[in-house]
Amino acid sequence: MKSERDILWAERTRAEFAEYAQGGGIVMVPIGSTEQHGLHLPIDTDCHTAEYVARRAARLVEEAPVLVTPTLAYGISPHHMAFPGTITLRLETLTRLLGDVCECIVAHGFERILFLNGHGGNADALGAITLELRHRLDRQIRAITWFDLVHPTMDALREGPGSEIGHSGELETSAMLYLDAEAVRVERYALVDGITDDPAPASAEKGRRLMEDAVVAVADAVRALAAAPGRGIIGIERAR
Repeated sequence: MKSERDILWAERTRAEFAEYAQGGGIVMVPIGSTEQHGLHLPIDTDCHTAEYVARRAARLVEEAPVLVTPTLAYGISPHHMAFPGTITLRLETLTRLLGDVCECIVAHGFERILFLNGHGGNADALGAITLELRHRLDRQIRAITWFDLVHPTMDALREGPGSEIGHSGELETSAMLYLDAEAVRVERYALVDGITDDPAPASAEKGRRLMEDAVVAVADAVRALAAAPGRGIIGIERAR
């Protein structure tokens, strides 16, 4: 497995990027949110999980060079603005931000960019934004949400009611217990407005299984991206 330092964009010097780009490198951009997560989880939960999965997955991929940029900490969260601590972007702001990021990465010679999303509220916007960028820049630009790749794992782990990963409930709390237990205010567990399900059944072991299965799934997605053409993206073609 690669070392973490080897896959971090921020750890490179300007002399090193050309080698990564010329070697067919993939740039992974983690994106999360800054939003309320109930009484017991920190505001940066979605950033924390996305960054962990991106970095660990990048270290697993030996087939191509992978660089992980600093995490984008803001997303689409207007539905959480009723609760203190949330900072949301307008859709047009996110569109311009991701466009600027991609244009810079492409200018440095990279042809494959993957946004690794950790916030459900970003998913629809990311799909539309990356579709437009893929064809405008003629580069392989994709977005995936890590928990969309591990539905069987989530179904197997969940004890309480609910579907998907939820928000600040059993599974998301489990992830944070595994990643940073000291950040979880266990004494404040409560099923309050703004979360989807009871965090009480959460455990670090559930979080470990969830996170590690996500890492493997994302690594596979990165390998698939590495095998795809970097340019000449297939679009709508005239019938013959």
